[in-house]
Amino acid sequence: AGFSTGEATGATTCSSCDAGRYSEGLAVNCSTCVAGSYSGSSSSKCTKCERGKYSDTRASSCESCAGGTYAPAGSRNCSACMGGTYSNAGAASCIACASGTYSETASSACTKCDGGTWSNKSASVCVACMAGKSSGS
Repeated sequence: AGFSTGEATGATTCSSCDAGRYSEGLAVNCSTCVAGSYSGSSSSKCTKCERGKYSDTRASSCESCAGGTYAPAGSRNCSACMGGTYSNAGAASCIACASGTYSETASSACTKCDGGTWSNKSASVCVACMAGKSSGS
């Protein structure tokens, strides 16, 4: 496993599969790892990317998602966090912003509401206080 002959019959050597490719047993050709997985050289299988990471087809490793994005295990790309949520680099999911803070789409942090404005948990904007009310900040 992890090797191929490159020829259907009459092969005189076996070659190791390159990183991003694999063979499960006796193989003429190595197979390609699908997006969301990876392999080192001479591999007998591809390994699914862990949560917070992604890969393209034929990958030798998985890359971490940037802050403001997330990925479940086996992902081919990272998804942007929705407004009102945020994530650090390598996140498997997004975290809701606390009351009194907000975030726009694909944020790596929540921002405090300015004085005279407020927000509930998971807000994508802060709202101005009504006349006769204050935010206490």
